[in-house]
Amino acid sequence: MNQLTASSTLRPASRRAMPRHLALSVLATVVLAGCAVTPPEQLSTQDLVAQANSDRHAMFANQEPVVAPITLDEAIARAVKYNLQQRLALMERAMEDNLVEVQKQGMLPRLTARAGLRTRDRDSGSSSESLLSGRQSLEPSTSQERSGGTADLQLTWNVLDFGLSYFGAKAQGNKALAAEERRRRVVADIIRETRAAYWNAVTAERLKEQVTSTLAQARQTLDYARQTQQKRLVAPIVALRYQRDLLTMVRQTEALNNELAQAKAKLSTLMNLPPATEFALAAPDAATLKQPQMAYGLNDLEALSMVRRPELREEGYLSRNAVLETRMSLLRLFPNASLFGGLNYDSNKYLAHKNWADAGVQVSWNLLNVLSWADIERAGASREQVAEMRRQALRMTVLSQVHVAWLERERASAAFERAQELSQLQNAIQEQTENAARSNAETQLELVRARVETLLATRARDLSYAELVNAQNTVYQAAGIDPLPQSVADLSIAGLAREIADTNRLIERGHIEVPRLQGMALEPASGTPVAQAAVVQPVAALPALRTVTGQRWENLGAITGGAASEPHAKAH
Repeated sequence: MNQLTASSTLRPASRRAMPRHLALSVLATVVLAGCAVTPPEQLSTQDLVAQANSDRHAMFANQEPVVAPITLDEAIARAVKYNLQQRLALMERAMEDNLVEVQKQGMLPRLTARAGLRTRDRDSGSSSESLLSGRQSLEPSTSQERSGGTADLQLTWNVLDFGLSYFGAKAQGNKALAAEERRRRVVADIIRETRAAYWNAVTAERLKEQVTSTLAQARQTLDYARQTQQKRLVAPIVALRYQRDLLTMVRQTEALNNELAQAKAKLSTLMNLPPATEFALAAPDAATLKQPQMAYGLNDLEALSMVRRPELREEGYLSRNAVLETRMSLLRLFPNASLFGGLNYDSNKYLAHKNWADAGVQVSWNLLNVLSWADIERAGASREQVAEMRRQALRMTVLSQVHVAWLERERASAAFERAQELSQLQNAIQEQTENAARSNAETQLELVRARVETLLATRARDLSYAELVNAQNTVYQAAGIDPLPQSVADLSIAGLAREIADTNRLIERGHIEVPRLQGMALEPASGTPVAQAAVVQPVAALPALRTVTGQRWENLGAITGGAASEPHAKAH
């Protein structure tokens, strides 16, 4: 009977324990199933083709078609507006702007809403025991239902998190300004490369027909020389030397033809045109190629570079963060105070009040943090000194780049003069050789040689001019002079090209005020062509720091129809 009683007593407990074991088994199965993560599948050929088609469509979408010969200003406008590197820099700038807003959210209080359900298989009951006698003083009782729901809405504000988020937002703002300076540097590089590629492509456009005809004539003369050797009409050594000279000229002409073909493809890439796009260039007359004038002295360029170079501005913004990082490290040593308040609800029927509100403050402080105060101050001072020294070293590098760019422009100017003289002499030699060939005074070899040498001289002259233009723009870039206008009302390619042309004319005329820095003489250096431009008075002063707006790359970043960022002064 006792055994039956014990058995009947255990069975209900076993039955109550079975759901718990079953629940634990189901939970363990779910956890194990979640851990069994299958490896990702490889991209199939169809996926890669679809991805390539999608990217190719996005790369060249929403671009104005080429409907007329492309000028230099239009080529720069297309590069600025459509180049993928420029788009990437603008997207990075936009991302940094968004991160500023994210950092600001950390200063706001946290409003948390929670709700939940609970259940249990047994009542939550308890009894009391006397501290004097050790006997049970109350029978087991409960004040909580087996199942119920809770909900609360809590508003908390952490003072320490507010301070850290405040300094973090200021640091992220400096990073956004630094990203804008990196975008300026990318744009300047793109414009400089576009100018160089444009003049190379112009040479290709100008010499295309001449190279083709000269190459055909050289090959025809080479075939004739081989036939002459086979027929033994001349001495073998004479025939071999004749063919050697012709092969040399054919090789030079073919190399020139290949080089010219690549120049246009590079320009197409910079303008973000599909590689197979056919377009013509508005090539200026070769007789109009003149040396561009430099309207600024070396000391002027040095002073401009000290306040305009994107690298220096970027480093200036980042050096601010060195100070902010020190303040954030010191702020973490202070006590942490949290303010909270909220509304609560509990469905428990035993509660006298199911709804209530609470509020309070909680303060915590790790007292051992005070011991690291001196170390953090020393580390912060070292960090700030490193940032300052890095900025000074960068200034020295910038000054060196300005001097090197100045010397390179002088070399390129002299090289262009020599190349122009050689081209004129070679044109005269070709004319005399053609006249002599008509009277049979010169051989066909000399005629082909004269034409090939004229081609090479013309190519050398155009390359020298391209190098000169590139050297001058390198000087402007080293000084931090932006080649973009202050604002553009018409964001079409035609409107942007017109504004770029106007800005370039203002730069070449010297309509940029040179900042006066202590210890730097701003008088033009002797022997430089600055005296003529010294009489040009600037119209408006440029700010020392660039005004950065939060415009997205669809508005071309700094090229907006609204607020101007670092405007170029225009003549009235």
